[in-house]
Amino acid sequence: MDEELENQIPKLEIPDIDLEDFDIPEDEETAVEDESGGSQIFAWIGSGQGGGRIAKAFYDRGYKKCIAVNTSSHDLDTLELPREQKFLLDVGEHGAGKDMEKGYEAANKYKQNMFDLMRNVYGNNVDHVFVCVGAGGGSGSGSALILIDIAKKYMKYIGHDDPEKRVGVVMSLPTRGEANSPQISSNAHQVLTTVGEAAKNGSISPLLIIDNSKIEKMYRGLTVKEFWPTVNNTISGLFHVFNVLTNNPSPYTSFDPTDYSSVLRCGGVMVMGVSKLKEFDNEQTVSNAIKSNLEKTLLTEVELSDAKVAACAAVGSKDIMENTPGLMDSLSYGFDTLSSLCSNATLHRGIYEDDKDSLRLYTIVSGLEVPHKRLQQLNNKEE
Repeated sequence: MDEELENQIPKLEIPDIDLEDFDIPEDEETAVEDESGGSQIFAWIGSGQGGGRIAKAFYDRGYKKCIAVNTSSHDLDTLELPREQKFLLDVGEHGAGKDMEKGYEAANKYKQNMFDLMRNVYGNNVDHVFVCVGAGGGSGSGSALILIDIAKKYMKYIGHDDPEKRVGVVMSLPTRGEANSPQISSNAHQVLTTVGEAAKNGSISPLLIIDNSKIEKMYRGLTVKEFWPTVNNTISGLFHVFNVLTNNPSPYTSFDPTDYSSVLRCGGVMVMGVSKLKEFDNEQTVSNAIKSNLEKTLLTEVELSDAKVAACAAVGSKDIMENTPGLMDSLSYGFDTLSSLCSNATLHRGIYEDDKDSLRLYTIVSGLEVPHKRLQQLNNKEE
């Protein structure tokens, strides 16, 4: 280059910047590890006393990505979860009581705190979030819609393009005694109507409804201490079975994770049931068991013909599977029975071995309508 021209070009002077030598520290990993052993990584947030109890039942099954929130510090303190996985929606000494408006305002006030808590506890590896509430109280019923929106925001934040299909709700309905209160029945009717509509239009998926009034009739004789643990442990146990089955291969027919995802993400109400067969040497026995296990489910009564997706898994010992003549014919007939009951649904099936000397049939059905009869009963209580 010509020396005269070179002297005319201004000398480039770039300042030293401290950032060049600064290593950005990795975020401290605070996320809780899932210990369920299932095909799907679920996270749970329970609001209010009832919702907290439901979420705790899943925590005890190994679903450690669990948060409880409440407007009552007393209810929160009695819930045996790690302190860092509980959050007080502070609205004053007495909490929300049965006032849904207070529950809503509390959740709205602390929604950023709850989103941050989800990030810290859940981390970035979650397939589905469930919001757990008791329909009837103030904290759970009032906060339900806010929590659903926060959960969707969180699922979007961690990279899911379809958060509506990955946020579900577990809702418990009041017992007969509780529903005698006009306030409780009004709250329950209002939140079931609103969340039920969200399930119907696919903006949440799925909705599980635990009907405590129905459970009272089925499990008479339980003590007060036994009632809630029995209910919540049974529901969490049924749910857990399907998640574990779909994470294990079968030497026969598998109900795989993709099939399971289709059940979880089709919208609507979801129900589950189980039957243990003492005799299974004819087709009618198996068929009747599949019919009855949905009738005696702890979840709400529904119209099965509305179903979009259904699945049934038969689980028994190796000896039963290898040495029972005609069992395959009986199981096929039973699967066909479920297909007839859920005439508009896609049906998945699975056959598995375990070490228990019994044959059990587990059924899960999704995409159902909200139980209008139960809604009407709650509405009549208001009048």
